[in-house]
Amino acid sequence: MKAYWRTTYRISETARELGISIEWLRKGEARGLFASALRDRKGHRYYTVGHIESMRNRPTSRRTEESVRESTEVSGGESDASETVGE
Repeated sequence: MKAYWRTTYRISETARELGISIEWLRKGEARGLFASALRDRKGHRYYTVGHIESMRNRPTSRRTEESVRESTEVSGGESDASETVGE
């Protein structure tokens, strides 16, 4: 990642970093594949470096056990109780 000093990343930045669509990221979270994102008072999702690394290495399918990185390489890159982030 480019900016190590940042503590949180927006959903668009996170999806871009992982090489997946925003919709895929939301669905993965809703299905329990990924940890819930942090949320601000308006409900916007924010992710930490830890979230991103965890999602990058997380198996996306129990049957195939392929990681997000592997599945996006094959697909070409496309495809809510949370904590609150203070303003």
